[in-house]
Amino acid sequence: MPGPRALLPLLLLPIVQVWACGDDHDHTHALQRRAYPTAPLTPPTRALEWGDLNIIHTTDSHGWLLGHQKPSFPEPNYSGDFGDFSSFVTHMKALAAEKGVDLLLVDSGDLHDGTGVTDGYPAGGVDAHDANEFVLKLPYDIMAIGNHELYIYNNTLDMHTNFVPQIPGRYLTSNVNITVNGASRPVGSLFRKFTTARGRKVTALGVLFDFTGNDANTTVQPVASMVAEPWFLAAIAEAPDVFVLAGHMPVSEDNWPAVFDAVRKVHPYTPIVILGGHTHIRDCNQLDGRSMSLESGRYMETVGWLSMDFDKSAKKGGGSGSGKSNGTGPLNFSRRYLDPNRVTFESSANDRPMLLHQFVERLLHLGGIELASNGKTWSTPARDNALSKGETGTT
Repeated sequence: MPGPRALLPLLLLPIVQVWACGDDHDHTHALQRRAYPTAPLTPPTRALEWGDLNIIHTTDSHGWLLGHQKPSFPEPNYSGDFGDFSSFVTHMKALAAEKGVDLLLVDSGDLHDGTGVTDGYPAGGVDAHDANEFVLKLPYDIMAIGNHELYIYNNTLDMHTNFVPQIPGRYLTSNVNITVNGASRPVGSLFRKFTTARGRKVTALGVLFDFTGNDANTTVQPVASMVAEPWFLAAIAEAPDVFVLAGHMPVSEDNWPAVFDAVRKVHPYTPIVILGGHTHIRDCNQLDGRSMSLESGRYMETVGWLSMDFDKSAKKGGGSGSGKSNGTGPLNFSRRYLDPNRVTFESSANDRPMLLHQFVERLLHLGGIELASNGKTWSTPARDNALSKGETGTT
């Protein structure tokens, strides 16, 4: 099989007939989808609630691009791989366009360290370098750095040198720098300002908790110091339609209030969405009636969904375009935690089969297998070593 880098150009091809295996036999395999898990999966009990602004959220994926493959529950609930997720995102983007609303894709960090897909790099390689090439194939609007991007300087430098230039302005490291010989520069961008497909103005930040275990040549500025920086005050000076604060910080009991309060001091009523991570849990917190905070689990066991409606007086042209209002009352938010599997994805996408990007999905799947040592079985435990299991569902 070609190496993962050789797979990437194929993502641009419109049609392919067969997939050739790099072994000693002259044969081909038809490009076929993986089978569903043998265990029956239950679709969500209710449809997603769409708003004027909708967000698909991932965090703490830690290399779980191939999904969870064990047959014992609850693993099948999380059996969707990154190819399935890519198809899901494409369908949801199309649905958003049909509905005339906005949909953003956001990640809150920790792409590194966790599976053979990221950690099984060859001698002389860099952790997650090749795996991140597949992450880049998804249309993320905002990405934030995590602490696992900072334990090894070469990993941080690789993100700065090779990852960030491929998504200019979208990888946000508001308080994380590379610092060499006294000179500091952000790993990514300090903030991002952009306009959505429906004309909404967004100001986004990417914040890491007060992490102290980072490698030499990297620095993490305390959050309380960051919000006093001149660049930060300038970035938040103009009122957008919504602030999107992504970051690798728990949405409960951490430093988000410092960032939130700094924004609220300037803009008491502008909507704020916070998308956190790090503690590997599903969590939700509301700091006031015009904001919502969401944390979406770990290991691609959870895909978060958050939607919000703007003030009616802020809508124009049938709900599109930037039209700031003087609204002060509570806004309407909804949130869901989706189990990443094809049944959930298809149901959430209005029962559209995940076929639109079958080729992309297949390449993501096969490339991930190759990165994980060609799918070889190195050992098999005598039993399932899960400490606790329960049948969980989309909530």
